[in-house]
Amino acid sequence: MNIIIRIFKEIFDFFCGDWRVFWGVTVTIVLVESVEHLAALFYARPAVGIIFIIGVSLSLVFALKREIT
Repeated sequence: MNIIIRIFKEIFDFFCGDWRVFWGVTVTIVLVESVEHLAALFYARPAVGIIFIIGVSLSLVFALKREIT
């Protein structure tokens, strides 16, 4: 069982590499999808691309900031 957990961890590290980037992108995608599908957030639809770029960029900046310090 321990080897299976290690394999999954290695696969995750290969694709994601960092929990901050993973959760930052995940939260950004959930936010973008909720803007697209919820009628209450209709006014924010033109800004979806900007929201996505800012969300992903911020998660990368926070991950890099941790590596630098």
